[in-house]
Amino acid sequence: MLWEGPRSQTGEFLWYGLPRGTDMNAIWGSRGDPPQPQAFGIAMEWFRYFLAQDPQLDWTTITRDRYERFWEQSVEQYGAVIGTDNPDLTEFRDRGGKAIVWHGWSDPLISAEGTVDYYKRVQQEMGGPEKASQFIRLFMAPGVSHCGGGTGPSPSGPVEALLAWVEEGRAPESLDATLRGRDGTVTRSRPLCPYPLVAKYKGSGSTDDAANFVCSEEF
Repeated sequence: MLWEGPRSQTGEFLWYGLPRGTDMNAIWGSRGDPPQPQAFGIAMEWFRYFLAQDPQLDWTTITRDRYERFWEQSVEQYGAVIGTDNPDLTEFRDRGGKAIVWHGWSDPLISAEGTVDYYKRVQQEMGGPEKASQFIRLFMAPGVSHCGGGTGPSPSGPVEALLAWVEEGRAPESLDATLRGRDGTVTRSRPLCPYPLVAKYKGSGSTDDAANFVCSEEF
């Protein structure tokens, strides 16, 4: 159920769960003796202060029915105020804007599938994948947690890649990604490919060296 994501009482899709491989210890845990489960703190602040407006709200009293009603309230009350999911980027594109979006596949706080969903809607809204790729590209980072960390290499130069795209017209065909040890040395490197392409091992050489991978439609 955690992987699948929340569904309504009638089984309708609400949102994406966490991809397999995500470290769920980052958001769920236990406390006390004997140990008792604890709710994710950031989510509970949203429920308490924005939705229920009750600082004493007990998360254990939230039934599936009440959860669904809170969900609907979130969308209706705050979607138009702080929502960031509008796929119409016409003004941004027409002003010459360029966007490099990246997300760690193992992010335990924000579902990576939600970012993929948004990117696909941008592509659909902005004339298809080819036209959208002229100003926005998505790069998914396997094994990377929330904005970094995890077992996978993180992007090492997204700002430089964006500058090259804006100032020199060189669209990023991949992003360099590195994983460093405690002493700061690079222990693994990979190319991050524009979605939906993935890094495919060439078949020889170290699997910790980005030079031995190529962007492909399949592993």
